[in-house]
Amino acid sequence: MEKEYKLKMSDTYRKMIAFYHIVGLWKSENIHWKASFRQIFAFLLFVLCIILISLKAVITDDKDESVFLGATTLIGIVQIYRFYYIIWKQKKVVDLMYASSTSCTDDYETFCHVNKKSLNFTTLFKSFLVAMFALCIITAFTPLVTKRLIFNFAFPLDYKTDEMAFWMAYVFIVISFLLSLTCCFLTSMIWYIMMNFVVKFELLGNDFKNLGVISTKGQESFSVTSRPTKQTLYLQHLIEAIKSLESTDELLEEFASTFSGLFLLQIVTSSLCICGGVYSLAFSSHDDPIQDGFYCIVELYCFFDTFALMYLGNEIMVSSDRLSYCLFESNWIEQTQSCKRNILILVECLKQPQQIIVCKLFPLTLESFSIIVNRAYSMFNLLQNFRT
Repeated sequence: MEKEYKLKMSDTYRKMIAFYHIVGLWKSENIHWKASFRQIFAFLLFVLCIILISLKAVITDDKDESVFLGATTLIGIVQIYRFYYIIWKQKKVVDLMYASSTSCTDDYETFCHVNKKSLNFTTLFKSFLVAMFALCIITAFTPLVTKRLIFNFAFPLDYKTDEMAFWMAYVFIVISFLLSLTCCFLTSMIWYIMMNFVVKFELLGNDFKNLGVISTKGQESFSVTSRPTKQTLYLQHLIEAIKSLESTDELLEEFASTFSGLFLLQIVTSSLCICGGVYSLAFSSHDDPIQDGFYCIVELYCFFDTFALMYLGNEIMVSSDRLSYCLFESNWIEQTQSCKRNILILVECLKQPQQIIVCKLFPLTLESFSIIVNRAYSMFNLLQNFRT
């Protein structure tokens, strides 16, 4: 049965998909080989930048600088893996975006609620992108004034004394940061997919509540009066809701398996990145406010990137956990005995909420986020003791 109110993909994310095609990071049907060349060149350039930063972290005599560059290297490794998804997992990402963003309901109030939630999330994402653009602007324009790079890296030429080498290093860093910024688009796409799962489970909960209820165009609902007709309609709606639940669970499982490697890498490195960012802010010389601003934005990026992933994973768990309560809010008491048995079986299945568990070890929940922050704090204290 086709439902009246439909949610579709936001135009913001359609524009992001179009952007990837325009810059050549995603393939188009007509210019196959050119797009592939641009993809490989951009990927190798980005990898080279992270390698040079990591080398500088190893060879520098300044231990404070080494900590910051080490944290930057870890962030870069995660970004490289995201870049890998952009280039070689294009179809999977796009398919998941379209599949997860298509939802429908007959309840106008629920439609308005979830639509507002999606719009608020898109606004939050835009704020995240503004912060990333600010980071890029600081990196790109500060050296034009100070004639000094925002941070050092192991460039093969002496960019501190040779002006030509400086401009070569400057262009190299700016291009690398622009490539890193494109990875933030993929990050927001992943968040958007996760948000869509939250919406799907909320709509499913509303479907369970309204089993056997018919919505009219006037945004009101009514129940049929004949008891056998009520029971037939209830069973029909129940079957449709179960099918929708199965398809949502399968899609969530596909999403988790697709991005499990990326999530694992992010979880493993997040404590070190947060610790390194806080350490750099705490023990910076504070002679250069622009560099302090750069450190601050990097730290906020590490923190918010990890928090958003864990928060959305937690929201998926919470919204799916409500389904059994929503089912009991329906008029199940007046159904046939066979239908009641099916409802009880379904309730038992719904008692275990859906969770994204990375490699069967790390659940994406707020509890996991608190563990990550505590580990970062412990490592910060350890680094502080070594420093003194």
